[in-house]
Amino acid sequence: MKYSIILLLFTFLGLSSCNYLDVVPDERPTEADAFKDKNSAERFLYSCYSFMPKERQGANLYQTSEIAAMNDLEYLLGTYSAANVGNFTFWSRMYGGIRRCYTLLNNVDKVPHMEEELKSVYKAEAKFLIAYYHFILLKAYGPIILAKDEYALDIRAGEYPKRSHFDECVNWIVALYDEAFNDLLEKQATTYYGRATKTAAKALKGRLLLYAASPLFNGNDAFFGNSLKDPETGEALMSLTKEDGKWERAYIACLEAASYAEQNGYLLYEGVPTEELPYPSNATEWSLRMTFVDRNSSEVIWADPRQEGFYEYQNNATPRHPTDDGASWNNLAPTLTSVKMFYTENGLPIEEDPQYFTANQYYSTGLYNGRSTANLHLKREPRFYAWIAFQNGWYEMSRDGEKRIVTEFRNEDPHGKGNRSRNYSMSGYLVKKGVGLSYDTRNGYPNYPWPLIRLAELYLNIAEAAIESNKLDIGKDYLDKVRKRAGIPTVNDAWASVASLTKDKLRQVVRQERAIELFMEGQLGWDIKRWKVAEQYMGKNPKGMNLNGATDEAFFKETEIEQAWKFVAPKNYLLPIQDKEININNKLVQNPGY
Repeated sequence: MKYSIILLLFTFLGLSSCNYLDVVPDERPTEADAFKDKNSAERFLYSCYSFMPKERQGANLYQTSEIAAMNDLEYLLGTYSAANVGNFTFWSRMYGGIRRCYTLLNNVDKVPHMEEELKSVYKAEAKFLIAYYHFILLKAYGPIILAKDEYALDIRAGEYPKRSHFDECVNWIVALYDEAFNDLLEKQATTYYGRATKTAAKALKGRLLLYAASPLFNGNDAFFGNSLKDPETGEALMSLTKEDGKWERAYIACLEAASYAEQNGYLLYEGVPTEELPYPSNATEWSLRMTFVDRNSSEVIWADPRQEGFYEYQNNATPRHPTDDGASWNNLAPTLTSVKMFYTENGLPIEEDPQYFTANQYYSTGLYNGRSTANLHLKREPRFYAWIAFQNGWYEMSRDGEKRIVTEFRNEDPHGKGNRSRNYSMSGYLVKKGVGLSYDTRNGYPNYPWPLIRLAELYLNIAEAAIESNKLDIGKDYLDKVRKRAGIPTVNDAWASVASLTKDKLRQVVRQERAIELFMEGQLGWDIKRWKVAEQYMGKNPKGMNLNGATDEAFFKETEIEQAWKFVAPKNYLLPIQDKEININNKLVQNPGY
């Protein structure tokens, strides 16, 4: 089993119909075979979805910098290159998916005895996916080739396309989301959960425009002033002058997406403990733990329903059995920076809360539910207790007839390193977020759709765009929607006697709020890049507790983890286009640093 560790700061119920994302048609049949009847066309549509990255799989780095595995560290070590892109095959995979979608668009009208309305839905879904796959490419590579139709397989070298200006790419993707919206499904149906919907189109359009307004892509002359130029005209492929209007455009789109979601019944998830799932007994913590694990969540706007694999998320996150490893591998470990990122019970950063422990008191011991633990684990916000497992804290899961267990990570403790070479937490912590409360070491993990975008993110998108557009009060209002569900004070109440809420301060607040709320959902790596601050966090080795410590005094010490992280600016902000692609198409210009 691979060790896993969460980077940085903050990092279905098996419905039989949910397997459609794994459908990949045989390439050998002709297009006539693929569209000979409704059933064949349906399978082809499902195959268009199969190119989606599996965001749940942290070990293959699709979480992009929130999770990394010991045997798969190209991203964190900075060892990937244009000659060896490692797991970063977005370029070939996404363009493969785009081509598949165009094949559907160009052939679905030929399907006999197929209702026109259904054809329109299929075409809308294909357009949605073309837009989505282009966005994945855009955030990974910057300016990209816009595939506006299905290129012929025998295209001549002189006809190869080139990368388009970044802003042109954004506008083209936005227009395609808008076009797809008209004929998409209204909501995710139970029988076809995970297919594109109108709300998802608006939500992802808002996310796209938020990225486009961000410092990495908006007026970044420092990174791109002398690179990324059209090979034929010499003109820059990135806008080198910051345009504040891009934030306003993002704000309008994100507000429209959230309003549309609310009109269609999406709500921030709230629940209460049940007889079957009694812990956490605190209703706020219970709701936070179940936010998207509950397959009936009112909050998830678009999700990936592919079932979790045995060697994936939940089995890696849960503490091992003291006498039988079973399927709980004790691996998914948040760094100490992630642990510190969560707020205090007063809704403030630990280093800015005058009522919290001082830095030299963090590793002194206090009591949590009668057991000894570090002060750092006390007086924290509900999200911390819902999502982080720490020394002598609770892990809510089923084991040996109990509904929760105590996690113990000192060297000789049940979940400690001991003399192991694998299956131990590398930081002295484990992740609880994303692990179902019904998880049972003996009987397995619950399956649920992995969230790709949910309402809380829409609120945070609005908050960020509003603050950057100088709508500070609106920004605070949308932050408070998320904070209220999290069980912490409003922004104004929390900061009233601590600091003035200027635009710069609120930028800090919204970024930290986003990092906490979307912890472990594959957003952080992209966010710290688009904010142009990635080297601050990824350019140094992570820390955790002292795993060799057998006593509290020895264990509760900041200790550097044996992982050499490396991030170089501007090189690592964008991924390299693989050499073989450059060799095929001499109109492609490589990203800076490769």
